[in-house]
Amino acid sequence: MRDDRGNSKILIIGILSIVVGIIALAFILKNVIFSDDSKDPSSMLTEVQGSEGSTNGKKDSGITDEMQKALDSEAFYEGITIDGVDISGKSKDEVKALFAPNEADAETEKMSVSFKLDDETTVELNGDDVQFNDNLDEIIDEAYSLGRSTDKAGVDGLKERYSETEELLKNPKDFKREKSVDIDSLSEAVHKALDKYSKEPVNAEVTGFDTETLTFIITESEAGLKVNVDKVVDDLKKAFETGDFSKEITVETEVVEPEVSKEFLDGYLCKVSSTTSTTTSSTNRNTNIDLVCKKIDGLVLQPGESFDFNTFIGQRTAEAGFKEAGGIYDGKLIQELGGGICQANAMIYHSVTKADLQVDTRTCHTWPSDYVPTGTDATVSWGGPEFKFTNSSDYPIALHAYYGNQKVTVEVYGRPLPDGQTIKLVGEVTSNVASEKVEYVADSSLEVGKTVTERSAHNAIKAVSYKVYYDAEGNEIKREQYFSSSYPMINKKVRVGTLAEDGVTVFKLDKSTGEVTPPEGYVAPTPTPDPDDSGTDEPEPTKKPKKNKKDKTKTGETESESGTGNDDDESGSNTVIINGQEVDLDNLPTQTPPPVPAG
Repeated sequence: MRDDRGNSKILIIGILSIVVGIIALAFILKNVIFSDDSKDPSSMLTEVQGSEGSTNGKKDSGITDEMQKALDSEAFYEGITIDGVDISGKSKDEVKALFAPNEADAETEKMSVSFKLDDETTVELNGDDVQFNDNLDEIIDEAYSLGRSTDKAGVDGLKERYSETEELLKNPKDFKREKSVDIDSLSEAVHKALDKYSKEPVNAEVTGFDTETLTFIITESEAGLKVNVDKVVDDLKKAFETGDFSKEITVETEVVEPEVSKEFLDGYLCKVSSTTSTTTSSTNRNTNIDLVCKKIDGLVLQPGESFDFNTFIGQRTAEAGFKEAGGIYDGKLIQELGGGICQANAMIYHSVTKADLQVDTRTCHTWPSDYVPTGTDATVSWGGPEFKFTNSSDYPIALHAYYGNQKVTVEVYGRPLPDGQTIKLVGEVTSNVASEKVEYVADSSLEVGKTVTERSAHNAIKAVSYKVYYDAEGNEIKREQYFSSSYPMINKKVRVGTLAEDGVTVFKLDKSTGEVTPPEGYVAPTPTPDPDDSGTDEPEPTKKPKKNKKDKTKTGETESESGTGNDDDESGSNTVIINGQEVDLDNLPTQTPPPVPAG
């Protein structure tokens, strides 16, 4: 009996285990069926009802036809309002259309904002320039999600959704729109209203230089005004957030003083450097120098501006008032319009260097000038060498140039050098090679034996210059290598006459020695005697010999001269009358060709 009972218990347990397994499998299959998130809750409900039977399924799940109809609606559920306005039963598009007239527009219509700058100036803000934003789109999406936001699947999810809709009927949900000002449009509107009252300070400016008083012509400075627009925007934003659209704001302003005043410039700018040299006695040359001085006198250069001598002075022409004077061209001194102006240019070069300004272009002469140390000259020529410098200081500069009593001076006015320093331009010769060669050039316009020196000799010289800085006590504190100069060797050049005495034949020139030789077969012409030339500076007249009456013959022949005459007689004379003059044929003068010169 005990064994039978035991077996029965085991059998019952086995059957129960099978039943539990089947129930568990069915539960798992059910969850799998309802776990498809891609299916709409209403469709899931339909699937459940189809598998369990339409009537029994509703009873078993607790979902009625009325509930199913409510959950299937695409409209807002009952109990949802926005700013107290009932939107139940409406679609999203209908709700958006309901609130289409933006209430923010009404706020701008009643906006009254003004800015008080001072007791006399009040500015109105144009409300049409300010835009407002609200969260209507966000709260429409949030309201629509009520009854649709569950994460649960299947019947449980449907039940939860329906439960939310029932809760809305008991406790309606009202969403509040939040309006906010658009900061970008507000800032732009405030700037539009107030920016014109902001004013940048105006610094005093140098507009010229008075060459009589030797002072700069300076404009007055003006203070500026800074309007704190950012604070105004921030104050308005806070006011609008609290619903205050009618407000007067006192604007904060700040006076901005200029960085440079006229008083400062008057006391700061001064004479920085000066250079003087002695000119020659040439009137034309001094006229040219004086003309350059008058052209540049009072010239003002602002910081960063440059001076180009050739461009500023212009072409040297007679119409411009320039005279012909000595100028170096092709290694020789020639007469040219504007000759001598390099001396005035050299004074500019020295003075701007001493003022510690930037020299951009400088060229030395063909040979050193005698009015400045070797290596510190500066030549200019129209279409040739140039001189340029830049005002590299932070303040305007002016040139004061003048000529008088064979003295030319150029001064620079501007900011002083620091700590009372001064600068000198010093030249140093590093190489000097003498010229020993003479260049001989044949000149068929000159007669043999004549020479003309066309060009003098000049040594080959190399030099270097230095900017030497001195402190206020005159002690050297710094030495900077500056421009280098290379003066080429120039040989003496001599033109040698090669035209023969006959005026046609040209002799040959030995360029190495300067000697000339006649061509082969050349015979010097015999000179034709001058009948007026008796060979003496003051020839005495020849007296006609006296006839001896005693020796006269009776045959009528010419009387013969015999014996001795008196002191005036010329014994043995053989004379003829030529062109009314008596000529002694026995004493004609003889001539020999001149010797050929050696050079």
